Amino acid sequence: MKVQITFPKTFALLLAVLVMASCSGPTSQQEERKTQVNEAEILLQYLEENGDIVNEPSIPFFINADEIYENLNGSNYHVIDVRSTREFNRGHILDAVNVQPEEILDYFENRIEPNSFEKIAVVCNNSMLSGYTVAILRMLGYDNTYNLRFGLSSWHDDIARRFWYANISDDLIGRLERTSHPKNEPGQLPSLNTGKTTGYEILRARAQNALQVNWEEEISISYLDIIEQPDAFYTVNYWPQNLYDQGHLPGAIQYNPKKSFHSDEDILTLPTDEPIVVYCFTGQNASYASAYLAVMGYDFRSLDYGANTFMHETLLNTQPAGRSFSERHVHNLPLVRDGLMQPTDPPEAPAEVQEEVISAQGGC
Repeated sequence: MKVQITFPKTFALLLAVLVMASCSGPTSQQEERKTQVNEAEILLQYLEENGDIVNEPSIPFFINADEIYENLNGSNYHVIDVRSTREFNRGHILDAVNVQPEEILDYFENRIEPNSFEKIAVVCNNSMLSGYTVAILRMLGYDNTYNLRFGLSSWHDDIARRFWYANISDDLIGRLERTSHPKNEPGQLPSLNTGKTTGYEILRARAQNALQVNWEEEISISYLDIIEQPDAFYTVNYWPQNLYDQGHLPGAIQYNPKKSFHSDEDILTLPTDEPIVVYCFTGQNASYASAYLAVMGYDFRSLDYGANTFMHETLLNTQPAGRSFSERHVHNLPLVRDGLMQPTDPPEAPAEVQEEVISAQGGC
């Protein structure tokens, strides 16, 4: 004999609601929590509490060519060359390894023990891409990474002539703007969507994204771009106020180096809807600022070689030696070419050389 059990309609309805809540409730709550996470705010707080690299007094964390050369044998130094394979084969430092920026996190996490080295030097031709890469590595906690000052242009004259010498000029001496331009009103941080919830996880995801960069074709621009289209960029003059007042690129806005990109200062005045160009004296300090902007989700461009591209002689004669490039920075040290160490050669005057030069991108 079968016994049929019946429930009141109100009980059945309540049971259905409970079943639906048990199936869909947690998922809905998880989705709601995700929508409430402001990844940019979490990331900014994490970066400021863990080194605040962009505002760290010691940036750009330079290493000089002669120190690397003196420690090639018998010392615990490691050299990573982030140039293209073609440039690497054309001439590189003895025992350097060629690792592209997009592969460098895998290299650090899976192929070496970074902390086992006393110093890791990252190099490129002019120090822009290497500085950018070191900045990202430093944000991730690799505090023994350093950027070769002036890049491999400081290592050998052959490279200097194709890069640094080829990009310095005095084109704007006496023609710079002195009008002061105000910063934007404070706004919002960029919107990030990595799906991560902790500061380090968001940083790791953003760092890998920032390292997927085509520097020469997409990032590097010329001062001519800014002059011809000043409204196309939010141009940041990364100099002290007194030097900004003496002359700057048209439309440029003064931000204090190693200070302004902070939540207590001016970070919220940066736009999220137009490309930002940060320029300094040589481009080396600005490369760290660019890395910070990239990780935070801003659209950025790089004025490689900085103000040396338009007022080199002024910087050479009025500023400390590190703010301009000249023959005194070239050590003319041996390079490995075709698998063989080439002896040092006396440097030649850049004007006498008739070979390929690599200029900053942009302009007409």
